[in-house]
Amino acid sequence: MQLYRFLSLVLPLMFWTGLAQAQCDTWVGKPNQDDLIQDHVVYKGFLKENKPEQAFAYWQKVYKQAPAADGKRIDHFYDGQQLYIKKFEAATTEADKEAFRNAALAIFDHEAECTGSPGPALGRKGYYMFYNLATPYPDTYKALKASLDASGNATEYIVLVPMAYVLVDQFKNKRITAEEARAVFTKLTEVADHNIANNKQYAAQYQQGKDAMMPTLAQIEGTLFDCAWFKKKLEPKYRADPDNGELIKEIYLTLANQDCADADPLMTELKSKYEAYAAEVNAKVLAEFYEKNPGAHAKALYDEGKYSEAIDKYKEAIEQESDPNKLADYYQALGSIEFRQFDRYTTAREHARKALKLRPDWGQPLILIGDMYAKSYRSCGSSDFEQRCVILAAMEKYYAAKALDPSVADQVNERVSRFMGSRPSLEDGHMLGKKEGESYSIGCWIGETVTLRFNK
Repeated sequence: MQLYRFLSLVLPLMFWTGLAQAQCDTWVGKPNQDDLIQDHVVYKGFLKENKPEQAFAYWQKVYKQAPAADGKRIDHFYDGQQLYIKKFEAATTEADKEAFRNAALAIFDHEAECTGSPGPALGRKGYYMFYNLATPYPDTYKALKASLDASGNATEYIVLVPMAYVLVDQFKNKRITAEEARAVFTKLTEVADHNIANNKQYAAQYQQGKDAMMPTLAQIEGTLFDCAWFKKKLEPKYRADPDNGELIKEIYLTLANQDCADADPLMTELKSKYEAYAAEVNAKVLAEFYEKNPGAHAKALYDEGKYSEAIDKYKEAIEQESDPNKLADYYQALGSIEFRQFDRYTTAREHARKALKLRPDWGQPLILIGDMYAKSYRSCGSSDFEQRCVILAAMEKYYAAKALDPSVADQVNERVSRFMGSRPSLEDGHMLGKKEGESYSIGCWIGETVTLRFNK
């Protein structure tokens, strides 16, 4: 078993090493031509029946003696490559995989040598190295580049995507220079564009290949090329569709990232259109957002000083909202605007009270009511004493706010210290027969009862 194992690994390598030196024989004129043709037919039959193991011995015989078959086809090369690729994929040990990989790659090289046109064989070699044979990228890159160099614009479309991947890898890992990477990058795009325009049979495949490879190449495109290159690439797209906002945005930002000067005429033209487009898009997005979020729109209108419009939007937001915390915010904001901008004390207090009812532990509504009382104290009451009692009403709201919500303590303390000296004096209270601690009713729009507290 050990001997068998050794031979199973070594003999394929010995066999393909010999083939590398073999001539590109055909069966034409050979004494056993009929036998070789018969073996060819037999192995082809086994392949059609999906019996690769039975096909292998017959294929091996005809390939060794007539690798070029009748000189008009590459069947023996192609079928051998596929047979060994299948063996590689089915192998369970690294040693087997390496042997079968080397055997398959040797046949690709043999085909390249025998056909006199190595590009297609090397292209397929690189393709299978990338997708099927788990070959290191440096080796895959060499095969694909050799195909690209040999075939030029006739490079097959199957080369595009794997070449893009290995090119990016080789450049990022500093295995090739920027100059070489630029040349390969440029050639790949030239091959794709040439065949898209001229190859009637496979134009669609080249287009698909280009579409798939460009996102990969984009990873290094910005590093390899300068502003002038990008302008040459992108300006025709812009000129072909000069009113396409998304295209303008893409091209302008790309050129800006390539350090194209703002003073460049194309950049100036693009920037003007881009800014107009961006403003239009932003306005549309904002309008859609505001339509769904009238509360946010109300706040924006308030910030712009459009207070009447803000009130209308807060009312709209209230009608649509069910969350009690948000409703409390809206009522509080509505009350603040009505009070501070329009002196609508009664409705402002009503809205503040609704906010407090929705959030009973929130001190801001009480502070707002206290501010209303403090501001209106000179207009409430027929005497100085009555007016100063309104200050007591304001201070009671401030104290209540602080008791409910410790987070408003600083606001309350500032207001209390400001209005403390505006309370009724002890002398005025005695003259009117009033005692500290008594209840006192305030009329006007306030309509509340306070506990008398005097300045002494």
